[in-house]
Amino acid sequence: MEPAVNNLSHKSLSKRTAHRWGVVAACSALMAMSSGAWYTGSVFFVAIIKEFGWSYASTASIFSLFTVLYGAWGILIGHLVDRFGPRPVILGGGLLLPLALLGSGSAHALWHLYVTHSLLTALGLAASSYVPVSLILTRRFQKERGLAFGIASAGVGIGILVLVPLTQALISLWGWRVAYRGLAIIASFVILPVGFFALRDESSGLPSDEGHRMTTTPAPASGACTSHESTLLSAFLSREFWLVAATYVFLNGPIALVQTHQVAHLAQVGQSEMLVAGIVGLVGLFSIPGKIGWGFLSDRLWLEWIYLAGSICVAAAILILLQIGSASSIWSLYGYAILFGLGYAVAASMNPILSGRFFVGRNFGVILGTLNTFYQGGAAVAIWVAGYAHDLTGSYRIPFLGAIVSVCLAASCAWLAAPRRITPQ
Repeated sequence: MEPAVNNLSHKSLSKRTAHRWGVVAACSALMAMSSGAWYTGSVFFVAIIKEFGWSYASTASIFSLFTVLYGAWGILIGHLVDRFGPRPVILGGGLLLPLALLGSGSAHALWHLYVTHSLLTALGLAASSYVPVSLILTRRFQKERGLAFGIASAGVGIGILVLVPLTQALISLWGWRVAYRGLAIIASFVILPVGFFALRDESSGLPSDEGHRMTTTPAPASGACTSHESTLLSAFLSREFWLVAATYVFLNGPIALVQTHQVAHLAQVGQSEMLVAGIVGLVGLFSIPGKIGWGFLSDRLWLEWIYLAGSICVAAAILILLQIGSASSIWSLYGYAILFGLGYAVAASMNPILSGRFFVGRNFGVILGTLNTFYQGGAAVAIWVAGYAHDLTGSYRIPFLGAIVSVCLAASCAWLAAPRRITPQ
């Protein structure tokens, strides 16, 4: 009887393991869709300016407000996921997002896009991507959490690789309105099936029985908020909360700035829009091994080193971007795509892991959502400032140089936070 019992136990364990990694694949699909709806903003930005003739700052304000509201919605979404579990929240986002995208495709005034893209698309994406996905993976994975996040966030690269060039092709053939409607159809065919079927067991906001505890070994006199039941108030009162928030702001601001304005910049210096859309897709492609690799390394190395490496890649990519002109070699564009994809992958995959080193427990959703507000707030400011600076100077040189300084500050804040002192069990 004992061999039979052991065999059944082994099969049960294998089934549980397969299911856990199946959930990772489902989360990757959600991140692919959300990234597609997000990062196509760079090609919509150019198309909308061409049709309406608005200033760069006014048009950028659509995507800047979108980013602010996406971050602000994260607090509400985190609370709802803590209360009701991720699945109903994701399904709600899967219903709202296609409707919001359809509304954007029918917009005829600036305020229309403020409502449909900035407000409603932000809410739909917040409900179906970063915060609920982060909660699912944090509560399901312990020793291989970094790898799980890396694989899931690799979906962002897939979304950029596929949906940005596809959206540009739709814009070139039939216009930006049709492109918005095409995204709406794709969103409904991705998010709702994933929510209904792949995440059917994610109905509870409580941690899974797979185990998710972390042991902490803070340095003497550390103010780290490392209790299993961290609260939002205790997080606010900790030094680490503000250093983590600063890391988010200083790294994601430059990344969002470049992602929103890269197409406009490269088109302005003489590169074709279709070629540029392909380069943006390559950024997504190269971010895929970056996210998986950084996630794998985060289970083994200090996070400070990873943030430092990512910041160096982003800074080098921006320097290359500044040198690109109409006669530049295609290899300079490839170099930009490789370095920016690898550097961007750090912010996309490491931030939930960095947060999880300090703030775990039943309130992690609202804490992560609050940190995400800072993360997106920094991005929103950077997006608008870059557009305003372009209106004043006619180029992106000043905001791009400021972005390089910002990523250096991000690496410094990660070292000051010292997440190496807290390691998974």
